[in-house]
Amino acid sequence: MDAQSALATSKPFFAKPVSMLYSFYLNAVESPEQYHDWFEAIRMAGENDIVRIHINSPGGNLNTTIQLMRAIQDSEATVITSVEGECMSAATLIFLTGDMAEISPHSMFMFHNYSGGTIGKGGEMLDQLQYQHDWSNKLFREVYEAFLTEEEIDDMIKGKDLWMTGDEVTERLNQRAEFLSIKLADEQQDPPPSE
Repeated sequence: MDAQSALATSKPFFAKPVSMLYSFYLNAVESPEQYHDWFEAIRMAGENDIVRIHINSPGGNLNTTIQLMRAIQDSEATVITSVEGECMSAATLIFLTGDMAEISPHSMFMFHNYSGGTIGKGGEMLDQLQYQHDWSNKLFREVYEAFLTEEEIDDMIKGKDLWMTGDEVTERLNQRAEFLSIKLADEQQDPPPSE
């Protein structure tokens, strides 16, 4: 069986010859120093290159995830996120940041709120928890926009795990691509006022 593919954004793909293909295999998302070579290669890849990130991951370090998302956004290459098994937690954020997506049959997805802990004096812990709640709320709403519903995001932030099949994710990716295309067209017609 072939992998299912879905377009995540409108970056041109086969319109030009491919110079280099970079492949990275993402399992548990660990501490950022283990990915320095990835960050550099993804950022340095050119517009005629393809970066394929093979994902079979239960998730992991959210700070590493944010840095990898930024490297993907900075890259001139076409970045393909390819799920081959499981894509859960922080790995879903990386998956949705790519330009194109592939999903192998029988892959599974799980979306949930972050896990963590705090230590210190009571007031400090309360401040940290409130800050992290606000911070993660903004992150999830931006990344999962038009992929998860507002109600699903609310449920996830309250602690519910959301499970999906590859078919469900493919359908949502196609709907999201249509939404982002319309949003981009609207933004180009009505540019923000200059200061």
